[in-house]
Amino acid sequence: MNIDNADSLRAAKCVPCEGGVPTLSRDQASDLIKAIPEWELAADAKRISRTLKCRNFVDAVAHINQISVLAEQEQHHPDLHLTGYRMLTIELTTHAIDGLSRNDFVVAAKIDPLLAEQSK
Repeated sequence: MNIDNADSLRAAKCVPCEGGVPTLSRDQASDLIKAIPEWELAADAKRISRTLKCRNFVDAVAHINQISVLAEQEQHHPDLHLTGYRMLTIELTTHAIDGLSRNDFVVAAKIDPLLAEQSK
């Protein structure tokens, strides 16, 4: 039974990963994604992503800046894509293992309140 929810993921810290650890299985990732319903699990179960339409370019860049600070604190960095001047896509994967780790879900859960806060 999964005990992870958004609060427990936000309370966690990322664990350094230099490889050598197994990726999450599709079932494990499918279970964890339930805690962060704004995020989508890729078809290959190797990454998660969230896309949002920001109010304007300045709002989109503000999101990127907040996410960058969080990513540095956690030492786990998402790929950030800004297109059409206000469409922001955030993708998380653990590059060292070419797939998902719990770190990806921890960072996603920590990003969500930043996005909600900035959009007010």
